[in-house]
Amino acid sequence: MDAVFVDSWYFIAHLHKFDPDHWTALQLGRTFQTTNFVTHDGVLTEVLSFFSGRGSYWRNVASSLVREAMAAKQYKVIPLSRELFEEGLTLYERRSDKEYSLVDCISMHLMKRHDITRVLTNDHHFRQEGFTVVSE
Repeated sequence: MDAVFVDSWYFIAHLHKFDPDHWTALQLGRTFQTTNFVTHDGVLTEVLSFFSGRGSYWRNVASSLVREAMAAKQYKVIPLSRELFEEGLTLYERRSDKEYSLVDCISMHLMKRHDITRVLTNDHHFRQEGFTVVSE
């Protein structure tokens, strides 16, 4: 599958016009407009958590973005399962020398499973794991 993984950085920067990476995210959206995007429920949970304390306007905007991603044909949103959680947890435990979050470990595991090498993020942890970080 020719796809790009989408991390919470992209969603947040794309949505929030005051984010320092907003224009970069918009440009990436245009660059990859015909590409298949893959993400998972944990990433979307991070997006919702980021906007949760910013008032009802941003909560509604973030909710709409998440629902649009779940419904869009361009996106494949993989649901979290106990198995996926445990596979991410195993990577988390194996990389105790790193500062990877559990959500990042789940993302990395899914990327390997689906042979995805590129990720829309500015998170250097993906680069440490051998993925191509696309944030420019």
